[in-house]
Amino acid sequence: MKNRAYFMLIPAIFFALAAINIKAQTYNSKADGYNGGYGQVYQTFGLAQATINLQNNTNMQIQRAIMQQAMENRFGKEAVRQAPQSGSKTKSTAANNQTVSTKKYAFFTPIPQSDNLKIIADTVGQDDEQRVLFKQLFAETKKGLDAELAPRGRKNNLAAAMTFFIATMVTVYNDDPEPSEEAAENLFQALTLMYDEAPGMANVPNKDKQFLHDTFVSFSAMPLAFYTQAKETKDPEMLKLAKVIAGALLLEILKINPNEVRFEGNTLKFKNALPSNQTTQKESPSQPASYGIIKYTTNFDDGWVGTPQNEYVSLKRNGVEVRVFYANREWENSIPSTTQYDDFYWAKTVTPDFNVGNLAKWSDAGYFMEKSIQADAVDKKTGKRCFVTMWFVGQGGNRGVTVVVAPNRNDFQREFPSLKDISRMQGYNKFAVAAEDLVGTWTGNGGGGVEIRSAYDSSYITTNAISTSDEFVFASGGNYQSTHDSANMGGGSTRFAKLQYRGKFTASDWELIATNRVSGKTKKFWCQFEAVRGGFLLRLTDSDYEPLKYTLFKKF
Repeated sequence: MKNRAYFMLIPAIFFALAAINIKAQTYNSKADGYNGGYGQVYQTFGLAQATINLQNNTNMQIQRAIMQQAMENRFGKEAVRQAPQSGSKTKSTAANNQTVSTKKYAFFTPIPQSDNLKIIADTVGQDDEQRVLFKQLFAETKKGLDAELAPRGRKNNLAAAMTFFIATMVTVYNDDPEPSEEAAENLFQALTLMYDEAPGMANVPNKDKQFLHDTFVSFSAMPLAFYTQAKETKDPEMLKLAKVIAGALLLEILKINPNEVRFEGNTLKFKNALPSNQTTQKESPSQPASYGIIKYTTNFDDGWVGTPQNEYVSLKRNGVEVRVFYANREWENSIPSTTQYDDFYWAKTVTPDFNVGNLAKWSDAGYFMEKSIQADAVDKKTGKRCFVTMWFVGQGGNRGVTVVVAPNRNDFQREFPSLKDISRMQGYNKFAVAAEDLVGTWTGNGGGGVEIRSAYDSSYITTNAISTSDEFVFASGGNYQSTHDSANMGGGSTRFAKLQYRGKFTASDWELIATNRVSGKTKKFWCQFEAVRGGFLLRLTDSDYEPLKYTLFKKF
């Protein structure tokens, strides 16, 4: 494909990124189908429901499948599963000790003369020329993949297409070598297991599986085309574009943070996953984490003093300690279905440090699902008696788990007359910024969107959305540069923009001053560090326009 063709596709690809961000299964009257979990894929109710079931915690499901596959490779399926899955047949021998599933839900029988690629191309293309280019790109990619998979008996297989999608996105985003054959094979086997165990997948029609398969292949083709061209021409701007697209697709379609996944050795590794041969360490250490920032203690105006720990921020005042725990995906992904959330978090945040008795529970079944447990306790290290309260809010990730340790019940009630008063302590995770802490490269992605519907019948009209990629590089001499890529989509059109600034910066506690911003003017940002597991996030807020915020992590 010629260079001009690639640049013709740039705005259309960013329009596609906006279009795939569908949050729920809804009927689409224009397409006579349902919006599915994996992107704006118009399909039957069965496939829409199945893909939504898969998309919910896809990160967790893939990790579990990878870990189970690794254990089965080492010990044999029968030893790991101990019993055959419902709906499968088994055979076992002393030689291989294997459990063989006959489900094979990832396979499908293709429908002749399918027009899936045209449907997808028509959806993401903005004019006839773009649609033709997209269809050509998708067809060439599918032809090449089918030729590679057919000799191995993996043509027309959802797990194979999803393996191709993940391998492409992770490779392009990290600009890494292609994963080894063993790593790709292990991922394929894990995804096969995931599809075999996915609720509802057994009832998905062949034509819908084929559409999902073709969607994975088509979306893989987009960043791969730019990446290949960038490598051939040694074009750094096109390489960056390819990486932005790959990261956005991985995040939007599979809900996997591209910064947390990478191929290492013979497997796909997630940063938040423990190696299979390791056990979880004690979650609430008493020693501060070694984060390496200068101002790691915050003295708040109301008397609370905050210090970061490995798993939480410790806040102390008047003999009372509040532990504001960080979001922890390892915990989220390991909650047994038979265990109540409050019992699970109590076991993680309280019982490792305290012997407890006289437990009392409280819950509010409202929208935020607030829960609390209180108990008389004895500190295991000091032997001192105390009163402990655990509080958390929210459904899904980032539950906002907070633990209050008070000398007694009266001291607790003095600080928190109402249990709901504990929620405000979540806002105390903030630490001042020094210029020396900023030296390095900080990056982040952002964006948002709104779906516009008719006021009369709620039918879909259009989507307005913006997707951004931001990078700040701070030098030790007080110089900085920042790059901001954005795609603003709405009303059937897409505006792609790139902004670059260079100037001087100073930072003092909660303010950052940067020269030579928009129109050459000096800009003030409110700034702060927020502690997370393993480091800090840098938050910058435009002092003149507070909706403009940057949330950045240190890349290097």
